[in-house]
Amino acid sequence: MKAAFIPVGAGGHILASTPMVTELVKKGVDVIYFAPENQKVRVDATGARWFNMHMDPAAGLLPGEDFLACIPLVFLTQAKDCIDDILPVLEEEKPDLLIVDQLAIAGRLASSKLGIPMIMFHSTYVANDKWSISRFWPEYPDTNPARMQAKALAEEFTEKYGIEHLDVFKIFEGHADFNIVTLARSFQPAGESFGDDYFFAGAQIAKRGGDSAWEAPTNGKPLLYTSLGSLFNNWPEFYEMLFPVVKDMDINVLCSLGNVLKPEDLGEIPANVQMMAFTPQLEVLSKCDFFLTHAGVGSVMEALHFGVPCMCIPQMDEQIMTAARMVELGVASASLLKEQVTEDTLREAITKLLNDKSFVENAKVIADEMEAAGGAPAAADKVIEYMKAHCLK
Repeated sequence: MKAAFIPVGAGGHILASTPMVTELVKKGVDVIYFAPENQKVRVDATGARWFNMHMDPAAGLLPGEDFLACIPLVFLTQAKDCIDDILPVLEEEKPDLLIVDQLAIAGRLASSKLGIPMIMFHSTYVANDKWSISRFWPEYPDTNPARMQAKALAEEFTEKYGIEHLDVFKIFEGHADFNIVTLARSFQPAGESFGDDYFFAGAQIAKRGGDSAWEAPTNGKPLLYTSLGSLFNNWPEFYEMLFPVVKDMDINVLCSLGNVLKPEDLGEIPANVQMMAFTPQLEVLSKCDFFLTHAGVGSVMEALHFGVPCMCIPQMDEQIMTAARMVELGVASASLLKEQVTEDTLREAITKLLNDKSFVENAKVIADEMEAAGGAPAAADKVIEYMKAHCLK
């Protein structure tokens, strides 16, 4: 059995896929994995065979246009940039199946062009006629430069690869005959409306190479872990508000700073606060009690896998929606936009998180659901079942 995995180049999407790919290799599947060169070490660790896929993370972003206007052009341009890396390898290797990231348009082009069956891998929310994140976005006129370029490129793809016209909804509501989703079904909005062609595997958990060394506190006090994500950690004012809030609390605090801020830039650090540039997040989440997070969906699923309730400071549209969903499900004490964060709002949200046991109880319910789903090993089994039923002659 041979499969090819085609992701988008973003590290978070690739990281979400590697546990399942590792399991596929363990189970005897020969996996070809396309990824940018800076992700080769991560791919090699899965046992898959790496093939280079060129990708410019800034492709499709037009000066003067807002991000949501450009977003269809971003993913269509990335596909145009890397499809010529992918097709010759697939023609030579002849995989039985393509596993394609939800936003990897190049994978859809290759499946259509070469007639290779496709499974879609979703590391974020999925869509159907009951719910779709893209239906909440603002509309743009047909004369918008980014949307005009996206339409022209989509028409080129239809003519050259025989694929349906990829407007913004077809891009973000993409699906295949079978779909792997890395969320708990109960967390997905309208999750009960998705059929058996969607397998909600839950968080993808596996040991990660290169993690920083960390020792958990041994004083028996609860541990609050804070991480605002790699794009948003450069916010010194946050720590100036956090430190006075937590210094007198009977807890341990671990802060992931990222590679821009340095502890010495942040003034006097309370004795109960530990600062690290990078943390071994899965290890920390397996031992911490509470998580202050930017509400990236991958980090949220990892936290809930370990039954860790949260307090959220989302920064982007999808994170705002994720944080609201967490509050709705009772697994987060609050969702504060950046401009809403003060010492008082932080104190209120953290105190509520520490004292209200229902957050732990609700997080445990979702943790149990994801454990029952089976995670990466079960996702790999589903892929193999599909291959045997639909791909192998």
